[in-house]
Amino acid sequence: MSAGELGGRVALVTGAAGARSIGRGIALSLARRGADVVINDITHDDEARDRVREIEALGRRSAFIGGDVSDPHECERLVAQTAQELGRLDICCANAGVAYWQELADVTPEAFQRIVAVNFHGCFFSCQAAAARMRAQGSGGRIIVTSSVNAVMPHRTLGVYGATKHAVAHLVGVMAREWAVDGITVNHVGPGWVQSRINDPSPDFASEELRAAARASVPIDHRPTEADEIGEAVAYLAGPGAGHTTGAFLRVDGGLVVGKY
Repeated sequence: MSAGELGGRVALVTGAAGARSIGRGIALSLARRGADVVINDITHDDEARDRVREIEALGRRSAFIGGDVSDPHECERLVAQTAQELGRLDICCANAGVAYWQELADVTPEAFQRIVAVNFHGCFFSCQAAAARMRAQGSGGRIIVTSSVNAVMPHRTLGVYGATKHAVAHLVGVMAREWAVDGITVNHVGPGWVQSRINDPSPDFASEELRAAARASVPIDHRPTEADEIGEAVAYLAGPGAGHTTGAFLRVDGGLVVGKY
């Protein structure tokens, strides 16, 4: 297999161990374009080994590094170990996230703290650590955050989740401005409905009738977005064609937001 447009680059993808996850779609898309990829997740060791094997089967180097991105020290360790194992860090995909479907009146302090810790703190500290490594390397880099259509679309039962994604969208803009001087681009992608494990508990998909209604609400093809389609968007933002793109929001939702608003 040829080196590809990302040949020689090393990528880190957080929250990527699951077989049914956006992180897997991102990791494989980057590997298909030539990147060596480190997989991170808080658990799922067996699944993570499967992801490593999938990437290695594409002729790329890979490793699994466990860690909880909600801990700033873990983010620093994760980035340092990525560089130690694969030599450097060129692409950071801050993808790890959690969601609990609750009306705001029912949100517990524990649920609130966990959502904010992973989705907001985890995003910020993993990006901060990655940028520091890229700055030290002196050759720029690409940071791509997985936000959500909920960054711009208030959704019943996802209030706290959506608030973290809205906050992340703001962070991306500030990071893009501050880190441009270092040659680092920062962008975010906004998935809509993806048939991933994180969405399984959603009340919107609790019955076949509700799923049919959800499919009908997606203008393009009347279907959920595939994880690989999110990966393709991330790969574009990591590639040479997006060298002058920073602070951008790329929705990948089949027109879901356009169809509703």
